[in-house]
Amino acid sequence: MQERTDMELLRQYVHRNSEEAFAALVSRHVNLVYSAALRKTGNAHAAEETTQAVFIILAKKAGGLRAPVILSGWLHQTARLTAANFLRTEIRRARREQEACMSTPDPEPAPEVWPQILPLLDDALGRLGEKDRNALALRFFEQKSFSEIGAACGASENAARKRVDYALEKLRRHFSKHGVSSTTHLIAGALSAHSVQAAPAALAPSVTAAALAKGATAGGSTLTLVKSTLKLMAWTKAKTAVLTGAIVLLATVSTITVIRHSHPSPPRQTGRLKLPTGNVTPMVGYGLSQSVVILAGDGSLWSWGDQSLAWPVLGVVNTNIPNSTVLRRIGHDSDWVSISVSGSDCLAIKAEGSLWAWGQNLRYQLGDGTKITRATPVRSVPGNDWIQAAVGGDCSLAIKKDGTLWAWGDNWSGALGIGGTQNAVQNATQVGNSTNWTKIWAGSIQTVGLQTDGSLWFWGSLTGDSTNDILVPQRVSPDTNWVEACFGYFTIFALKSDGTLWSWGLKANFYTGAPDAGGNDTPRQVGTENDWQSCASSGGFYLLLRKKDGSLWALDASAHRIVKPAASYPPVKLVPINLHKDVATFTAGRDNIGVVLTPDGEVWTWGDVLGENSVKVIDQPWQVTNEE
Repeated sequence: MQERTDMELLRQYVHRNSEEAFAALVSRHVNLVYSAALRKTGNAHAAEETTQAVFIILAKKAGGLRAPVILSGWLHQTARLTAANFLRTEIRRARREQEACMSTPDPEPAPEVWPQILPLLDDALGRLGEKDRNALALRFFEQKSFSEIGAACGASENAARKRVDYALEKLRRHFSKHGVSSTTHLIAGALSAHSVQAAPAALAPSVTAAALAKGATAGGSTLTLVKSTLKLMAWTKAKTAVLTGAIVLLATVSTITVIRHSHPSPPRQTGRLKLPTGNVTPMVGYGLSQSVVILAGDGSLWSWGDQSLAWPVLGVVNTNIPNSTVLRRIGHDSDWVSISVSGSDCLAIKAEGSLWAWGQNLRYQLGDGTKITRATPVRSVPGNDWIQAAVGGDCSLAIKKDGTLWAWGDNWSGALGIGGTQNAVQNATQVGNSTNWTKIWAGSIQTVGLQTDGSLWFWGSLTGDSTNDILVPQRVSPDTNWVEACFGYFTIFALKSDGTLWSWGLKANFYTGAPDAGGNDTPRQVGTENDWQSCASSGGFYLLLRKKDGSLWALDASAHRIVKPAASYPPVKLVPINLHKDVATFTAGRDNIGVVLTPDGEVWTWGDVLGENSVKVIDQPWQVTNEE
């Protein structure tokens, strides 16, 4: 008996409500979806939840899918969007992509290609046109012959072969721009060997049951994921339709010329050149979903970033605004005094000591007792005695005026410091019995705290796995002259009052110059300088530092993003930032982003251009404007 096609099974499900047909579709494609989700998240639990959400979405949208849709291509794109929507945090994505690279065995016949393209693959496929993406999905995800690909796409066997070759060349060029030198032949071999792996045996039945119930039996976080992904899919479709219409219109009146600039120009700015100033100590926070939140000197809040990735961290009500590099004000209040930003949520404190939050809320991290996503600030944990808060990943911590430390949200790595590794802590819980906490920093799965005597404490996962989680605060060293800290990629940086910089953690030897990672569990000095004043990093390989003379410097270890022999990496060097401005506050993001706020309210940035939903990089600082 001839195997039924995907479209035949879909029609049977839609018109006859055939559960057997839908189960067959899940069985046929669950490995594809699970593999794409696992590549994107690097976490089996997240990949399973993403897979369930994808097939719930398929069940909801099945009636609108008709030929010439290639289901494997549609499922891959949906899995990519859903996984990105699930994470929304570059630190978690960067960490898991790197872990995947480290743990992937050398493939044959391309021993070094797969680990390098793995963290880039799904985004690269997402940038291809639908026909190119479908051709690769059929060829490498479903292992179809060229004649079968041609039949599915309504083309000849030779045309299908050319389409696959053309799409592979596009992938090769994309990888090349990201530092991966290879050939289409090696890329094809790596895709054939590794792009699809078996999903857990129990996943297909559970996914089928949840999808057939249209999500009625799924958990709250999965339903939130389904709704937000459907919204993102609708937004992406609308944007594509508008763009296509504009191209058709232009084609009727003129010839379109595409010019590639080797030195991109800064985006056109139309707003005000300065944020308001005042008596509040300003702050800048970078969220790894490509967003920036700024506390201005008058106590107002502002944000900018990529709308499709950064919502709801941006804190704005209107979710249909176009991508923009212009800062927008968050609400109308001017009594904010402190902020903390992560890839998925934000915490902020007002002058009277109340704590507020907005963003995703999958692990109770907003502190409002729910798992409801909040697009704008809402009251967090009760009380008017909060003095500082920190959010990292999905975990939240805050210090009260009495010096006690409290934590809530995600605790799978022990980053809350309350003992154990609970997945979600709904209520704020005191961390130990100390009343001496004065400052707190939260990474994705790591936390550092400073006490009034200058001692520094650490808890969470030191290396990113569960083999050495520190579940309660542990003193870093006997020293009592620590003053500041920040997080790189599974690496902690800390400053002492004598102006020296120290580092420990998974990749600390990249910066300390140690011959290997053997001593990375204890702080070692970075360089010999003793005039550092402050530091900033947001979980990537890019660290910004300010000296006591006000100058800014960068420690760039982004070459280590690509896994290769240790001897082939360039040494990590200090590089001065060419910004001749006084600096009030600053932050760093990803592997090249810097953001600076000057005392007179100017905002300057460089690196990846946030807010354009593009891959544009501008190395020199340029000014960001603002509008109400």
